[in-house]
Amino acid sequence: MPTKPALADENSKEGLEAFTRYWFELLNYAYETNDWAPFDAETDPGCRTCASIKGNVSALYDQGRWVQGANISVVSFSTEFEESVTGSISSFVENQQAQIVYFDADGTELKVTPMQPEPAIDVVIAIWDKGSWLMLDYGTPEGT
Repeated sequence: MPTKPALADENSKEGLEAFTRYWFELLNYAYETNDWAPFDAETDPGCRTCASIKGNVSALYDQGRWVQGANISVVSFSTEFEESVTGSISSFVENQQAQIVYFDADGTELKVTPMQPEPAIDVVIAIWDKGSWLMLDYGTPEGT
């Protein structure tokens, strides 16, 4: 399981970046293990994209299937570090997802998706709450 860097618990631009990178490590860990508890501890239950990813991956594991790969690498991170009216902070994350290999319960390879050809730009929205960061949402920027 990924180790949270100390910087990720700092209310600063650098702390938010460290937290965001750690959050993606937790997502990668959950993809490969179906252990969502660490990810859930750092993610607001209202994150619809997160719930969708978790539901899809968990459904595979519930059928005895599993995935390998799928790691999302953070290529770059950018934020103005300005709070919205609700106190959240939006950041842009350029990321790239590795090849995903899907396996059936008997170990047979079902499908392989290629690595994302180009990095994608997504928005992550986090809030500093009770002395730590909490990821509120993740996804494609509106209007794209």
